[in-house]
Amino acid sequence: MMLEIINARKAKLMDEDFRRLAEIEEHPQIAKWDVPAYGGDVEKAFAAFKKSIGNLSDTRDEFLVANLDGRVVGFAGIHRFKGKIREMTHIGEIGIAVHPDFQRRGVGTALLKASVSLARRRGFKRLEADTWANNIAMRRILEKAGFELEGVRRKRVKINGKYHDEACYAILIS
Repeated sequence: MMLEIINARKAKLMDEDFRRLAEIEEHPQIAKWDVPAYGGDVEKAFAAFKKSIGNLSDTRDEFLVANLDGRVVGFAGIHRFKGKIREMTHIGEIGIAVHPDFQRRGVGTALLKASVSLARRRGFKRLEADTWANNIAMRRILEKAGFELEGVRRKRVKINGKYHDEACYAILIS
């Protein structure tokens, strides 16, 4: 079993890779921890991944792909804070997803550690990650990668009439 973390800025991803990213993003088991970006529509997610990764050279964002034996099994994105708050452009917000069939194999931890290393090289000073407070697996992965809990936002997200607490993590990287 060979796990490889690929920087999407440097590697040419194929349509099958974009499709796999979309399937992971919109997977029902992934959606239980976050609202699916495209409401479960894999085709919309496919088009969005292809466009955003194709435009990485025009942004300050980063994107890593986890390949296991040549198959995309997860990804991590780092989005640099932008806009009017120039004093916060040193901060990146990170999100990861690992296909449920490949969870608990170290893929998420490898993605996070590679993301921290990449963020350091790209001049980020701080990475933040928010997850639902009851997402114990994600919280463990964040802590293994060196992130620290900074607080819990109570009843932060309301989905289908139910409120969810959000755990806020960060790591200082320089």
